[in-house]
Amino acid sequence: MANLKIGEKIKVKRRERELTQEELASMLGVSKAAVSKWENEESYPDITMLPQIAKLFHITMDELFDYTLEYKPLVIVNEYHFGLSLDTVDKRVLDHGTVKSCGVYKTERLVGENIESTWETRVEFISTEENFPYILQQYIKPGHLTDGYSMRLADGKIIDDDKPNKHFVCKEKVWEYRTTDRKYLRQMLKELREMGFSDEDDV
Repeated sequence: MANLKIGEKIKVKRRERELTQEELASMLGVSKAAVSKWENEESYPDITMLPQIAKLFHITMDELFDYTLEYKPLVIVNEYHFGLSLDTVDKRVLDHGTVKSCGVYKTERLVGENIESTWETRVEFISTEENFPYILQQYIKPGHLTDGYSMRLADGKIIDDDKPNKHFVCKEKVWEYRTTDRKYLRQMLKELREMGFSDEDDV
């Protein structure tokens, strides 16, 4: 209650209309002492009188309470999700976000005519740092590629706009696109094949 400025507002508006406390009291059907207590912030008008007071002074209820809606610009945050193999990145990248989960996985790859099996540690990594794919590019080792997706959040809610939501990152380039952008996808796949990151049959 101490932060309410109703009494001060009543005093200002009464003087603007060149009314005495007694005249205002008469118009509102209260005693002069009641108006005096309001203006000295010793008490407040009955809640049922507030609309009448606002109407008398030709102001809104918000103005009577001296309330101003503070404008806060909408803050949009990109939340990036990447599956990272710790064998293919500089581990300092982990300083730029949060590891959500971690596991050890067996992988197989064709080396010449032989299939080689290896074990690697992978983490599910989340970052809200601006332009994180380009930060990741600095930490990924040459000859490796990783992909991820992003969600755009405003006040904790997902928003859908025309900004990129899919990302491929290697040392040489970062691809950012929307999954519905077929023209970009075709060009990206062509570049991936030319750089040796994809086979002809990859979609």
